[in-house]
Amino acid sequence: MNERSQQDEITVECTVPDAPEKVWRALTVPELLAAWLLPNDIRPEEGARFSLDGAPGEGGSVECEVLEIEPQRLIRYSWRDKGTARDGLETTVSFRVLPTADGGTRLRIVHEARVLVRKAVGQRLMACNSNVTPTMKMAA
Repeated sequence: MNERSQQDEITVECTVPDAPEKVWRALTVPELLAAWLLPNDIRPEEGARFSLDGAPGEGGSVECEVLEIEPQRLIRYSWRDKGTARDGLETTVSFRVLPTADGGTRLRIVHEARVLVRKAVGQRLMACNSNVTPTMKMAA
């Protein structure tokens, strides 16, 4: 198998005390998503294209397209760094929101990528999760 066809995924799961509705807003409202990821123009509609725009010198921008959505439960979109050739790296990321018995939320993030980018993608996912509490406060 050549490197081009090798696939890998990174799965990150966490439980937050906030209600699923609040977590869903943090994933789908541009201002709230920007608080923990990047400035963006996300529209939570299947087929919608949007960008995640990094500050100069902080990793650039990402082109995305919503591939699947189950309101309040799942959003999955493509993820391709701007400036990458059309045949370049394209990954998908999904966010699944699951209610917990105590009214909180189990959040499952899966980023599917080629083996060569596993470390970089993992660092980005961990950075996304490092400020969950402040973001949820904003989503109230």
